[in-house]
Amino acid sequence: MYHPRLYGDFYDMGLKYGSLLLDKANFTLPKISKGKYDFGLESYKELQNFYPEVIEEIKGFAKGIKDKPEHVGAFLLSLGVFNTTGQCSVFAFKNNSSVVFGRNYDMLYAFKKFTESNLIAPKDKYAYIGQSDVFIGRSDGINEKGLTIAMSFVNGNKVQPGISFHFMIRKVLEDCNSTKQAIELIQNTKVSSANNFLIADRTGDIAVVESCPQMSLVRKPNTNENFISITNQFQLAEMKKYEKGGVAWSKSLERYEGLEKQLSNITKIDLTKAKEILSNKCVCLNLKKQGFGTIWSVVSDLNELTIERAETKPKVTNYKADTRLNWWLRKRDGKILNTQEK
Repeated sequence: MYHPRLYGDFYDMGLKYGSLLLDKANFTLPKISKGKYDFGLESYKELQNFYPEVIEEIKGFAKGIKDKPEHVGAFLLSLGVFNTTGQCSVFAFKNNSSVVFGRNYDMLYAFKKFTESNLIAPKDKYAYIGQSDVFIGRSDGINEKGLTIAMSFVNGNKVQPGISFHFMIRKVLEDCNSTKQAIELIQNTKVSSANNFLIADRTGDIAVVESCPQMSLVRKPNTNENFISITNQFQLAEMKKYEKGGVAWSKSLERYEGLEKQLSNITKIDLTKAKEILSNKCVCLNLKKQGFGTIWSVVSDLNELTIERAETKPKVTNYKADTRLNWWLRKRDGKILNTQEK
């Protein structure tokens, strides 16, 4: 897993990372079909209105790899739309004075070599740690305000040019400081495909947005429950008609039931318990025949901004602390203090 640290202007972040990939890996964009390219290009136009700042980052990245911004944008915005290979498990749990988040990202093992965990601190935006298996986009993360978001694929029955989950998650992490803000952003955006978005903030507001091109609805914890979880299907009856199913191979229902059972049997959780839950064989995928399983796992305490990550199949003992966000906040706030003193 790569661990880039990018901060400053969007264009400069893109240029730095693109130049690094070209220099160190001779990176070029993978080829995609004309149909995907045309779809991605239409979505790129939507992104220009949705998040113009990230367009500057794409321009910088394109400059760094010596390609055209439209090519980079079309590639990025076609990912995860036509081939929803990823299968994931996510939960959030409210204690009396803290919120704990956990996430397994399940994908083809061959994708492990593309995985990243980034410290991103754009100018005039919130800083955050985010994970992904593609440059620029994000699949989950936690920002400096203690807001976290993670997606899971749903096999929907419609796609449309729009905003993909990679950029939805970026926008939430960089612009939102509460679950309420994140929900409003997602529900007011033209999305390209079906996904679950699990969102939690340090106040204990936890929710899932079940989202697809046709509509989106918010799911909250059931009465007397202090947790919520997602795998790879919609749970709300009104949303079921917008999915095609076909996720039994990844044990999506079994993983969801496994999460719900474990979470309903506890009254309090810490990071160690979160690791146990994600490492449990009823949640952690290891499908050797398909070459598929959990390729990273993240747990975090939203109130303390404590983040630990396993960069392979998770076990309780193989998570490592990620202190980059707190390092950045100390560095940034120290600079502010020094400026004020002058």
